[in-house]
Amino acid sequence: MFKEEDFQVPLEKQLRLRMILDEIDHCNDISVLQENLKQCTKTLLSYQHILTKVTERQLKEELKLAFDIMEVTDGKKSDGI
Repeated sequence: MFKEEDFQVPLEKQLRLRMILDEIDHCNDISVLQENLKQCTKTLLSYQHILTKVTERQLKEELKLAFDIMEVTDGKKSDGI
């Protein structure tokens, strides 16, 4: 379903991540860091849930297509006779 390159972060996103990490390194306000961490955690959990649902639906569709392609019989072996 996923390719190896799907897990490689593009340069634009790496730059954005670097900028965010720099902001975090220079922040001394604990309450701001806590609030941002909470928001980040909520976002991450939401994305994980969405990805789980999308993957689940995709797998169900793939299985449905696979079973539609295969001839499902009543358990008796068909010799064509």
